[in-house]
Amino acid sequence: MAHNCMDAGVFTEPPDSRLRRGDGTGKIAEKTGQHATMAEHKSRSAVSPGFTLLVSLSTLLVFVVVVLSAYIRLGDAGLGCADWPACFGQIGVHDNRSLAEGGPLLPPSAARSFHRVAATVFGFFVLGIAFLAIRHRKRGGPGVVLPLIVLGLTVFLSVLGVVTPSPLIPLVTTGNVLGGMTMLALLWWIGLRIQPQAAPDSAAAAHLKPWARLAFVVVAAQIALGAWTSGSFAGPSCAQLSGCAEASFSVQNLARGFEPARRLERDAQGKVITDASTPVVHMTHRSGALLAFLYLGWLGFKARTAGGQLRASGNVLLAMLTLQIALGFAGVAAGLPLLLVTAHNAGAALLLLAVVNLNHRLTPNKQT
Repeated sequence: MAHNCMDAGVFTEPPDSRLRRGDGTGKIAEKTGQHATMAEHKSRSAVSPGFTLLVSLSTLLVFVVVVLSAYIRLGDAGLGCADWPACFGQIGVHDNRSLAEGGPLLPPSAARSFHRVAATVFGFFVLGIAFLAIRHRKRGGPGVVLPLIVLGLTVFLSVLGVVTPSPLIPLVTTGNVLGGMTMLALLWWIGLRIQPQAAPDSAAAAHLKPWARLAFVVVAAQIALGAWTSGSFAGPSCAQLSGCAEASFSVQNLARGFEPARRLERDAQGKVITDASTPVVHMTHRSGALLAFLYLGWLGFKARTAGGQLRASGNVLLAMLTLQIALGFAGVAAGLPLLLVTAHNAGAALLLLAVVNLNHRLTPNKQT
């Protein structure tokens, strides 16, 4: 027994004996923590104020471009300007009617001019972001992958707008909307990741992270459905909140409504020609909205119960979700006026940013 006790004494040293012995183990651990803190501080300091400013301005500017794009598309002014960057040689209002006379708050042709100017400035900002990210890539900067993706999307959408300017191709409309929303989400993510944040609760993060990642898919799918509905001119096909009596959910109508190569036509009066598949597209968007509402609502309440910063992120998600649903109902109830439908598109962008924010809170800081 004594021999066993002696063996135990040899191999089970008291926890604090090494500190009493002064072998430096505690100091090594302390220095390791200090080095980690210094490395994190160095990574943060590598982000220049100019980079942070460019990211902030670009995020705001791409949001404006996304909203203006929706206003132009919904106002059917996609081909309202033949020249560039101005609109028929000028930048400004081309519809002199007042609101009392039935004129729009912002004439679509003027919105087109402002959109082109904003998109051009945004392109230069993105070039600056990519340049600074590459320049500081070896100094612990924010990373180069996401800035280069944003730059690539900017170039792609610019070329897409020149090559296929027609608003009568739903696939092109959907691609433009998804591209703009993706740039907005990536810039928002970059802006969040270059800011310090407290580490999330590991148990809550591990539980919520896969569901928050899935929320990206849910929101992206619903935005795509909304863009396809807009590109198919299917919004006015169902004017009732209760449903759409004209919608016939057959396989043929679904296939026709979501045909990738579909191209719409206009009649002699310039109106877009629709068919039996048009209300089906609209009702599919509404069905997707219901599913997205249920899932994101559940996720928002789950984040609220996690406490801390996740609670705040859950509140933001629920607020944006409520706003988006309210705008959708209000738009249909009011007969789809241009400003309300544009606000619905802006609400979709804000909802996407809320999902990005939640995922940021669930992800430890590292280079983007």
